[in-house]
Amino acid sequence: MNKTQISAEIVAHSLSPQGDELISVLCTFPRIILSEMNTHRMLSKNTSSSRAIPFKKMVEAVKNDPFIPIAWQKHHSGMQGNDYITRDYDIAMAQTRWLRARDEAINNAQILNSEVIGVTKQLCNRLLEPFMWTTMLITGSKEGWDNFFELRCGNYDGFKSRKEASKEFLEKGNINTSTWSELDWLHLNKGQAEIHMMALAECIYDAMNE
Repeated sequence: MNKTQISAEIVAHSLSPQGDELISVLCTFPRIILSEMNTHRMLSKNTSSSRAIPFKKMVEAVKNDPFIPIAWQKHHSGMQGNDYITRDYDIAMAQTRWLRARDEAINNAQILNSEVIGVTKQLCNRLLEPFMWTTMLITGSKEGWDNFFELRCGNYDGFKSRKEASKEFLEKGNINTSTWSELDWLHLNKGQAEIHMMALAECIYDAMNE
């Protein structure tokens, strides 16, 4: 289980005399989706850099709090699959292999960075990026954020977030989702974005609604 979680916090929200909104959000998410996040040009972004972080500090972060996928999708065609590994044994095996890959990355990065070879941290840290978390300050107009949510949020029977869906399910169908697992929600979700990107978009969406 990840110690760090995908999260979003509103840090600034301004309204011009003309009614234009500008909203800034501080986000934490897996570095593996950074390139996808950077495709949204309607949003202004400032991201923490792995090049600037001391190598030993980076290694400790990846050792003690690595990013581990929230679910393990099965082989699929196209951009998004909806079938997930569900057997406990297979999930445990996938996580074990992921962490072994992390350990190999750390070991090779440390060898490269050692005094024997002496490779710069700017390259050694790159080997650790698949297992890293990153933070990003994102600023955008209301229209820019609405476009982002339309593209990246999940689709839980027409709702963009689990909070929205849970409230509606309870009020209209007397369905209590408090005991639902991650896989229960993912099987309901018909969104087409990468699952961690959808989780981030959902966090930002909920933060703005609150």
